[in-house]
Amino acid sequence: MTTKRSEPSERLRAHPAERFADDERILDLAQCTQTLLSEDHKAVDGHRQYTLSRSDTHTTILFHFEKGSRIPEHMVRGDVSIHVLDGQLEVETPSQTHRLKAEQILVLAAGVKHDVHALSETRMLLTVQLTPKQKN
Repeated sequence: MTTKRSEPSERLRAHPAERFADDERILDLAQCTQTLLSEDHKAVDGHRQYTLSRSDTHTTILFHFEKGSRIPEHMVRGDVSIHVLDGQLEVETPSQTHRLKAEQILVLAAGVKHDVHALSETRMLLTVQLTPKQKN
């Protein structure tokens, strides 16, 4: 017998199993941004995020940053692309500080530590391509 898990009543979005069920979908980033900004909750640490697609090895997330907000240093076990849709970001890695403006993309190899600082109100599209774990 399978028991269906109950969803919390305060769920903001459709369950990921529903959101990512289709084999094909068109995502309107302007509409996704409006949905994100209209959600009735406070931005966490000055930013909001909305996962647009996810699989075992690939994730795409839309971010909206308030000016001055920051994501502290972290690293991902996969290749990362940071695509600034509008606004300006500063991304600091151990080797340099990158100032990104609209329509620029920064690509980081797996494992590169970085932090993100919004120099203005900014929309960013983050894509992560995870490296599958090796079986020994």
